[in-house]
Amino acid sequence: MSELHNGSALQSDIQSVSNALFVPVNTGADVVATLWSPETCPEPLLPWLAWSQGVEQWDEQWSDNTKRQVISQSYEQHKYLGTRFAITKGLQPFGFQTKIYEWFEKQPQAEPGTFSIDVSVTDKGIDNKVIEQIYTTIVQTKRKSVQFDLSVSLLSETELGFASAATSGITATVYPYYASEITSESSLCVALANQSFYQIKVYPRSSYVSASILDHADPSWSS
Repeated sequence: MSELHNGSALQSDIQSVSNALFVPVNTGADVVATLWSPETCPEPLLPWLAWSQGVEQWDEQWSDNTKRQVISQSYEQHKYLGTRFAITKGLQPFGFQTKIYEWFEKQPQAEPGTFSIDVSVTDKGIDNKVIEQIYTTIVQTKRKSVQFDLSVSLLSETELGFASAATSGITATVYPYYASEITSESSLCVALANQSFYQIKVYPRSSYVSASILDHADPSWSS
């Protein structure tokens, strides 16, 4: 029983020592896992990760975000290599807007087996380095048997916003009821009309008329 106890104690000590030895190994394994991710790989090691992912175009002058995008989309770009999707995807990390027109999409139709590509630069100027970068990306992602025409232009974008606001309000003042003297005003119009009529009969003297006319005269006039 004594030897068994000593053996168990020795085994426990060996396990404790071995665990301490394997701590750096376990930590290193976790670090290695981050090296294969474009999001977590340290920037000094990004060129090696790009090489392992088949990235053919690389420039140390690129921004950190551009480098990681190029590596991240490399697998999908190789999956569709030779298509217009691969060309557009290859130019996307650099902020270029791309339009591709196959020969049969033009009016009139162009020479079979050719295409035209219009690249708009939005966040930088156009110089020989930019044109060379665009041209190299297209050559590496297009079908090897086709020819293309390249057009590079500057594109300025801006956002125009309109805002309007309308406010309205009503102020009402309510006073308590107060019974005050009531004044009534009115006007009185009076109209008066007077009409008179007089009838006057004039008869000549009896010496100038016949007796028959006098017979019809009013006796009151004789007096």
